[in-house]
Amino acid sequence: MSINIRLINKSDLSAVVAIQDSCYGDELFEDASLIQRRLASQPDSCWLAENHSKEVLAYLFSYPSRDKQVAALGSEFPRHTEAELLYLHDMAVGQNARSLGLASRLLGYAEQHAIELGFSRLALVAVQGSVPYWQKRGFVVVNLSSPEATRALASYSGQNAMYMQKSLAR
Repeated sequence: MSINIRLINKSDLSAVVAIQDSCYGDELFEDASLIQRRLASQPDSCWLAENHSKEVLAYLFSYPSRDKQVAALGSEFPRHTEAELLYLHDMAVGQNARSLGLASRLLGYAEQHAIELGFSRLALVAVQGSVPYWQKRGFVVVNLSSPEATRALASYSGQNAMYMQKSLAR
């Protein structure tokens, strides 16, 4: 199957929301208007995978961030003038595309983008028991020290959410 990875545009949002809806529980749902604002704020850090029929199969939203800072669930992407890493906010693969290696391909795009921006690390919040998945991809759990970041992490309630980082080879 031929797969194309490209930047997300506004016309893709309904397909992105449908994948989000199929992959996450209600407690992690973020509405289309918020997703649209996030895309508008970080258009060069959000990708999707589509098949030859232009069907959206997977997506990844990310943004430049600071070390050990977490955006609360349902919040806008913060704008950091002195970003230190690329934060992967949301990656999901549709049910019908789980065996195609799309998560690895999207992660590769994020890694390359981070390096192009001069960053040597990625960060994310692992939810829904995904820590082992991310550990297999080189991420490690990092303890948060600031009360603000700890509160933001707690917004992913019921998820046993963990902040993780990955060092990138340059």
